[in-house]
Amino acid sequence: MERPDRDIPEPETLFAAALYLATNYAKTGCPMLCNLIMRQLACIRSHPSEAVPQALRDACGRLLAEWGRIGAERAAALHENAVAAGITRGRVH
Repeated sequence: MERPDRDIPEPETLFAAALYLATNYAKTGCPMLCNLIMRQLACIRSHPSEAVPQALRDACGRLLAEWGRIGAERAAALHENAVAAGITRGRVH
């Protein structure tokens, strides 16, 4: 019998991916990485495995909110810098 969740990565793999992405965010500050980090955290939080402790699910929920805030602040700062430099939608003014 096939497991219905066979395509879902193990929680440890998702957690390792989130840490890898967070490390790269620290190096680059790329706001797109925030969305990827949030996706990993959401997957851990809603993972069907009973092996994921409730405390980890709760922590992922709190981190989701934090990474959402970080991503929004970084995107806003990048936009402000682009406007100050006269760059809008790929154009230089």
